Amino acid sequence: MGKGQIRQYVACTISQLSVMVVGVAYCWFEPITMRLAEDPNLDLNTEDVSWLIAILEFGCLISPLVSGDLTNRIGRKYVIMSIGPLCLAGFILILCSKTMLSLAIVRILHGLATGVAFTITPIYTAEVAEPKLRGRLSGTFQTTWYMGTLYAFSFGPYLSYDVFVYVCVPLPILFTLVWRYMPETPYYLLMTERPEEAKKVLQYFRDGDDVDKELEDMQNAVKEEMSVEGSWKILFTDKVERKAFIIVQIVSITKFMTGMPVIVNYALDTFSRSDTFVSAEEMSIILAVLLTLIAVVSAFMSDWIGRKPLLLVSCFGCFVAHFLTGGYYYIHEKTSLDGANYTWALYVGLVMYCFFSDIGLGPLLQTLQSEMFGASTRGVAGGITEAFAAFLCFVVLKLYTPVNEIFGVYMNFWFYSLTGLVGGLLLLWLMYETAGKTIGQMEGNQMKKALA
Repeated sequence: MGKGQIRQYVACTISQLSVMVVGVAYCWFEPITMRLAEDPNLDLNTEDVSWLIAILEFGCLISPLVSGDLTNRIGRKYVIMSIGPLCLAGFILILCSKTMLSLAIVRILHGLATGVAFTITPIYTAEVAEPKLRGRLSGTFQTTWYMGTLYAFSFGPYLSYDVFVYVCVPLPILFTLVWRYMPETPYYLLMTERPEEAKKVLQYFRDGDDVDKELEDMQNAVKEEMSVEGSWKILFTDKVERKAFIIVQIVSITKFMTGMPVIVNYALDTFSRSDTFVSAEEMSIILAVLLTLIAVVSAFMSDWIGRKPLLLVSCFGCFVAHFLTGGYYYIHEKTSLDGANYTWALYVGLVMYCFFSDIGLGPLLQTLQSEMFGASTRGVAGGITEAFAAFLCFVVLKLYTPVNEIFGVYMNFWFYSLTGLVGGLLLLWLMYETAGKTIGQMEGNQMKKALA
């Protein structure tokens, strides 16, 4: 491995440490939810907790739309840098005030940071990485996200409220200090008519000084993509952009409506309703460990196997996994059978979901939205996609508790199972392969075949 590739790994890994930071910020509330609900000073009921969990998505809804535009104005680097201060401001507010209003503001601040990370970090990775490494480097996005989840789940249940927050505070500070030394992407520098700077950055990230051919290809791609205004309207009027947009939204719907936000935010609540031989806290840590380990392995799969096969296997695998999990909870909640005899279905379903969600739906949404759109629409498309994802997350998080109370946990999991099945069938029909292609080639022969 040459120095250029090592620098790509380093820069993309540091950029995706922002995802670990927002992973902690997104999940810090879950391990202490039960303690907050029992705090007489807060006097929270289940509806209040439900709103505090879901309200984070309001921040996730706003920031992608703003950051998608800002990234074309001030650059990828400085938009990503905002993640650290947003998360840090939230943690400081937690230490200063413990009221329903302050907790809601904290959740919105952390939602803003999450929206930025999910929108702009994949763009940075796609524009820095060479085609043969892009899927692998984009795949680490999911790993760092689950590392943040594991961090929160490992410390949260065992530390006091304030001490847990103090443990979280250093992460955004460390990320901000390190990230300020990272370079801007060559694509953005070309978009802002700074070809000499773009060449220097490209030489920094490539082995050998001869980058003229790749730089020329980038310039041609940027020139063609920037020949039209980066308006959201292009996503619906241009055939290539429209089909890419539809595919990405199907992946987004399938990813989040198969319950990924619920699994993370309601882990303690869900596992406390089962007959497991370990505590709900320990089950949450096991879940986070499984998700993290499988994400590490899956980061190397998309360039080797391809995006489409992994997405299809992921969708149909989640369908089976959630069907098993829902079956366990149906037996446990709605029949007179001893649920302890069927706990194997919960464990098998859990492991299957961790594996199948991690190899496709989890990491590939960010990969696809960063490589399927042109330079002029990448930020706008990413912003709209993440805003839509925030809406989906809000819906699935807010509905979890009332569905549990009216029907039972099993109904949630069977709905997630159905979503995986439908999403897989739609992608089987529409999806085309993008692995191994430069961003400028996305309108080449493969797309023409897809649109034929």
